[in-house]
Amino acid sequence: MRYTRLYTDEHGVSRFEDLDMDFAMADFAPPAPPVAVSTPMAASAVLVLRGEQGWTDPEHPAPARQLMVLAKGAIEVAAGGEVRRFEAGAIVLVEDTDGPGHATTLLDDGYVVAVRLAP
Repeated sequence: MRYTRLYTDEHGVSRFEDLDMDFAMADFAPPAPPVAVSTPMAASAVLVLRGEQGWTDPEHPAPARQLMVLAKGAIEVAAGGEVRRFEAGAIVLVEDTDGPGHATTLLDDGYVVAVRLAP
């Protein structure tokens, strides 16, 4: 499964990186059969963000390291001179907590699930 990492590079600029999530077969919920499970990440909170079409924000660093899962709608994220569109089902690991950061625009009414990851 592919996901996008949004991070701050060595020059303080937010950048995108496409990565593959690793999975391993595990007895996750016995007696159910084994299922492919990703590597666990420690999390400190789960938030659901909801915005209306056209909502936008100025460039800013992320408030915390977080895993964003777009549950409904579509967004555009601008970072380091690049703009990417993410649609429902997209997963973005947001780690650009310093530097100028990124800007987001909601293209459709939608929901984003944000999982704050522990440091």
